[in-house]
Amino acid sequence: MSTLYIVATPIGNLDDLTLRAARILCEVPLVIAEDTRVTRKILNHIQAEPKIVSFHRRSLRSDVSRIVNYLNEGDAALVSDAGTPGVNDPGQKIVTEAIAQGHNVVPIPGPSSVMAALSISGFYVDQFTSYGFLPAAAAKRRRTLNEIGQNPIAAVFFETPHRLSVALQDIRNTLKDRQLTICREMTKLHEEIWRGTAAEAIEHFDNPRGEFVIVIAPLDKSDRNQQSRDGKSTKKQILTVASELSDQYNSRRDLVEAVAAKTQLPKNQVYETIHRNP
Repeated sequence: MSTLYIVATPIGNLDDLTLRAARILCEVPLVIAEDTRVTRKILNHIQAEPKIVSFHRRSLRSDVSRIVNYLNEGDAALVSDAGTPGVNDPGQKIVTEAIAQGHNVVPIPGPSSVMAALSISGFYVDQFTSYGFLPAAAAKRRRTLNEIGQNPIAAVFFETPHRLSVALQDIRNTLKDRQLTICREMTKLHEEIWRGTAAEAIEHFDNPRGEFVIVIAPLDKSDRNQQSRDGKSTKKQILTVASELSDQYNSRRDLVEAVAAKTQLPKNQVYETIHRNP
């Protein structure tokens, strides 16, 4: 069977392409790219001339089979616009189908905006959760941030310039003074690494430009102890209110909505607490 190489590409600076990645891109007859224009710049940089086919988020299911069928004729490389493909990336579908058809799938590791941001965050990170892009819808974004707030480990996610301000406002309201490291345009000409709280970030990034990776610090031991105490207090509050209102509602769904409205807590948190303590 043929081999599908999963090739990490630079997140900005083309010199970050590894020697092995450059060799593979020069050798394979086919490159599967998210945006052929972006990939062409990389291939021109190393004077590689493979055939390029496009696969992106709007591609159809039939495109998956069509592209993977190329592997019946020889090896291929899968790349994303920047960083490691197959993670928060449409190329995941290509990888899954290639494995299902029995082809070899080989990683060619290299640049990753998530790992780059974590490595320079200044936080001790032995565990973290990656959230991709925060939801664009305000309610969903706040639910995600509430989830992050309840999790003591580091969190990392991407944000676009036109949504950065509202995201920072929600972070400030949800996570208060939890420390952030904000990376803008990593490895590019106007790279910026900024550290501080969300309230400070709102003032600093008053006219945001470029792409952003945001790392939220893990909680230290004292913060975790406080969070545990707060969690027990919140649980008690939810169960107390639920007990007071239980006779007024026939369905658990209606009860959850009523408790959430009275306590001003997220519905998912109320549901989980009631569900685990029937």
